[in-house]
Amino acid sequence: MVFNHSSLNSYILIALSLIIIFLFFYLIYPFIMVLLWAGILAFYLYPFYTKILFSFKERKTLSALTTLFLFILFILIPFTFLGILFYNQLQTLVEGINETTLQNILNQLLLFKERLSHSKFYQYIDPYLLKLQQELPKQVPKLIEGLFVYFSGALLSTFSFALKLVFTLFTLFYFLVDGEKIVTIIKDLIPGDKREKEKILSRISLILKGVLYGNILTALIQGFIALIIYYLVGIPNFLLFAFTTMLASFIPFLGTALIWLPLSIYLLITGSVVKGILLIILSALTIAQVDNIIKPYLIGEKAKLHNLLVFFAVLGGITQFGLSGFFLGPIILGFFLSILEIYKSKVLNSNHTCAE
Repeated sequence: MVFNHSSLNSYILIALSLIIIFLFFYLIYPFIMVLLWAGILAFYLYPFYTKILFSFKERKTLSALTTLFLFILFILIPFTFLGILFYNQLQTLVEGINETTLQNILNQLLLFKERLSHSKFYQYIDPYLLKLQQELPKQVPKLIEGLFVYFSGALLSTFSFALKLVFTLFTLFYFLVDGEKIVTIIKDLIPGDKREKEKILSRISLILKGVLYGNILTALIQGFIALIIYYLVGIPNFLLFAFTTMLASFIPFLGTALIWLPLSIYLLITGSVVKGILLIILSALTIAQVDNIIKPYLIGEKAKLHNLLVFFAVLGGITQFGLSGFFLGPIILGFFLSILEIYKSKVLNSNHTCAE
């Protein structure tokens, strides 16, 4: 038996490489979310950074610092303020859920039943109203309490979040400055000729932009419009309901109507008929029309993702990553679809060509 030293050396090299790769990923594992967020932000902020770079005559450090400053000023600080306001409204809502409040709601429900008792539709909706009357006192406090516990836990980790945020901004700075180098390295790692690489990367870019403009930005616009409408109509805890409206925008078919329609019905039941009708009209003409008017304009030629896929991506993202999963879920979906595109382009198409 001939002992092949060359093969042995290759196996040893492969084993050492795998060990080193494992140790490297083990080393950076605590900062995976930091790197992921910095990479995502760099991808979306890079076009804005290049415009600033051109204005500052190719001074990369100054351009990156300016981009970070504007990002903090116009995005990070407003979202932080809204987050604090959101928590305060949630806390107020939890503290306001007591026996007296629930009894008032039940009294209004009984009054609504009495008004409908002479209607020919009463016999169809009476069983549902009865069930709602029985389940409401049990489920509402549990739901609100669960939300409060979740966000209380999130606030307790504020220091950890702030530290990760600093690391993310620090990493984002270098991703912006060295963006071209990073893209070049990625291109070199992708097998194939230059034209194929450009095609793959442009497809990935198209899908990720479709996620941002077609889904996340649309949801933010709907949430913002809902915030204004709820505030003008006088909905208590308007920010809390605007946030849930934004989340509901990812749900196929019904979408935001799952929030503003029950709110309108509640106003009608409790005697605020004008407010209820006004909320229905404003929501139907503005919030509900974002998907039909603004969303197609935002997507343009970008990749359009199926609503059901995006819904489960958001739901899974929030389950696994908390509130940041609202953004991470659809973006991870975008990366997954990009990998499928690469597989289709590199593997299936090459196999098809060989077969011919």
